[in-house]
Amino acid sequence: MDTNYGMEIVRATEIAALTAAREQGLGNHIEILNHARSAIAKTLNRLHINGSIINDRFKNRDDLIQMPATIGQGGPPMDLVAVAMEAHHSAADGGNNATSYAVIAPEGVIQSVPNLSMYKIVVGPEVGNVIDIKQPPVTNVKRTARALGKYTENVTVCILNKSRHEQLIKEVRQCGARIKLINEGEISGCLSAITGEKADIYIGYGYAPEGALVAAAINCLGGYFEGKIFYENDRDKEEAEKHGITDFHKTFRVQDLVGSKEIAIAATGITDGEFLEGVRFTSNGAITSSFIARAETKTYRQLKTTHFFDYKPVF
Repeated sequence: MDTNYGMEIVRATEIAALTAAREQGLGNHIEILNHARSAIAKTLNRLHINGSIINDRFKNRDDLIQMPATIGQGGPPMDLVAVAMEAHHSAADGGNNATSYAVIAPEGVIQSVPNLSMYKIVVGPEVGNVIDIKQPPVTNVKRTARALGKYTENVTVCILNKSRHEQLIKEVRQCGARIKLINEGEISGCLSAITGEKADIYIGYGYAPEGALVAAAINCLGGYFEGKIFYENDRDKEEAEKHGITDFHKTFRVQDLVGSKEIAIAATGITDGEFLEGVRFTSNGAITSSFIARAETKTYRQLKTTHFFDYKPVF
């Protein structure tokens, strides 16, 4: 891509984060998400592209503001993934790990996926492809330890704190590895494993759309990902076929979900999380923490931006 769209889409994640952070802890789960979705859509619509929103996990939800079918002021055809607010329940309740994300790529680069459950394993570039999703979790934890030159007891495994992971948590504990449980924010958990700053490996069930976004991040930052979509019935398989997925036993890797290096990702923290700090309000504005990455150049920028409000927030 000739244009550094990462610098363009980070403005959208910043506006969504500023909007959502203003309502942190107020307890309005739907309202905070709706306001974030409205903010990110409005800002992305300023881009000079002919864009399409794909892999929106909240598409067709009657209680949520819907993203426009087309977005932008006209220009090259592009695909956009806009996660206006991950972990909205947590943020609304005053918790952590809420983040806004956006991904942009030429049309057709990002694989569209059904809104179904996906089992994922994510590690950083130092671990690489030694993991195998078909192997037991403990095997992958031990392979991660070996690749990092650590004792198994010193490996940190990030897992969503959900009832569906009770057996997974039990197995990891039995092998002696450390566990970091997060209540929401699987994308942040995956990114922390990619960078190795707060976790060494992410394992567990989440959603397929989030898997595609994580694959985009790995394409830009490095790392390794494997995921398998979970189909409960024939209706789920029919839904997958609408996205061109016919191999229902397929192990998805980065190259299956992102077909080119022409891709950029941006994210801004809403509340303090595994990967980014949240919004800090000041007497005359706010400070946001963001990152931007491009796959073509492997450029990775960390941004700390000070926003000044005259009399009221501009968002």
